[in-house]
Amino acid sequence: MSRTVRRLVRDMRSNDAGSAQTGQRGADPRAMREANRLLVLNCLREQGPLARVTVAQRTGLSRTTVSSQVERLLHEGLVREGEPQNAAPSGGRRPILVHFNEVAGYILGVDLGRTHCTLVATNLAAEVVARQSGPCDTNRGPELTLRQLTAEIREFAARQGIAWDRVLGIGMGIPGPVDSVGRRLVAPPRMPGWHGVDIPAILGRELNVPIYLGNDANMGALGESRFGAGRGVEVLAYVKVGTGIGCGLVVDGRVYAGSRGFAGELGHMTIDELGPLCECGNRGCLEAVTGAPAIVADAVAGLSLRRMAGAGDPSLPAAATLTQAPALAGCALVDIADVVQAAQANDAASQAAIMRAGELIGIALAGLVNLVNPSLILLDGGVARAGGLLIEPIRRAIAARSLAAASSVVRIEQGALGDNAIALGAVATVLDAAFGAPASLTTVAPQKEGEVESALAHA
Repeated sequence: MSRTVRRLVRDMRSNDAGSAQTGQRGADPRAMREANRLLVLNCLREQGPLARVTVAQRTGLSRTTVSSQVERLLHEGLVREGEPQNAAPSGGRRPILVHFNEVAGYILGVDLGRTHCTLVATNLAAEVVARQSGPCDTNRGPELTLRQLTAEIREFAARQGIAWDRVLGIGMGIPGPVDSVGRRLVAPPRMPGWHGVDIPAILGRELNVPIYLGNDANMGALGESRFGAGRGVEVLAYVKVGTGIGCGLVVDGRVYAGSRGFAGELGHMTIDELGPLCECGNRGCLEAVTGAPAIVADAVAGLSLRRMAGAGDPSLPAAATLTQAPALAGCALVDIADVVQAAQANDAASQAAIMRAGELIGIALAGLVNLVNPSLILLDGGVARAGGLLIEPIRRAIAARSLAAASSVVRIEQGALGDNAIALGAVATVLDAAFGAPASLTTVAPQKEGEVESALAHA
């Protein structure tokens, strides 16, 4: 089984390094055979189990080509034969179904936050077989953090009985801009010492498997698009509202990352030019006024409660009064989970703080709705656990501040994957590196091997 994973890893590394040499691939018989192998494999992976004749019909390849490729994949351990079909088309011998072998290897997904780390292990069908989550402090700097992460990853795999030679690769989401060309972090807010750190190179040397790094919001967007509430959605915006605010965009099933990977920095849109100083160095960023720390401070002091009550805001909770003391006033070490819990227990100051954050986030998202025209906006992160208290003000602000043509078609909902979204999106990046993007996202023109040799002979 480890031979199967070694072959996949070799292909992944070759694809990463060999893009500059692909100009003649269309006329290379070996490359064409590899393309047909991948076409057959992905047909079985995404649509199987199937009989060989059905694979030929769905891929457009000849039965001879399909049979030879299936035999090759059986030898490699990437597919297996299973039970026969219930009936044969002509009443003769029932064809044997070929299955993708999802247990041929494992993928690890990592959600490395500023204060937490979540690990998931999946099989090659992205089915979660194990998960763990715990504290992590990136303020200690990259050297200590990555050393700890390396140890935790190995211990996590060992506890699940996953032999390291069966790990295909590791995907990781991290809260900061990631240069898609250099694959390095670029000035991540609230992560001192991490600028320019080449995480894939560091972890790759220690763990000896391919490492794929991306911004956490992009990974969350990809996770929801492939496995969660965003499946089948053409234009999806995934908004993570926690300590920071990030936004991942998925268009036609692929992450839109911009020219260098820095798209989606919704949290650093200026919402109040005279507002508080943001970690990025600007004033009044959305993240600075509606991130978890700002909401906590608001709920403890009752700032939005007084403002809404003084203005006679009709959205103010009915039981709220100016004389009602915030439930969290005077409490030590309050975090966003405490605010959400207090709001759900009808603390008016906590409710008002979350609703005010929702209003401001909605104003920012109204611009996104006008600019990108998404059909679905998914909310995730610690603040999103407040549910309707956050979502309803967002909906109202979008409806009031964006064009009706765009706002009337967008749905605003909570994500479906919760704390697993980012790690599962990271798993998807490894799957794409190993097998290519899902067939639904790409058009493949299969060729018969003999046709290529013939074309070369007449060239």
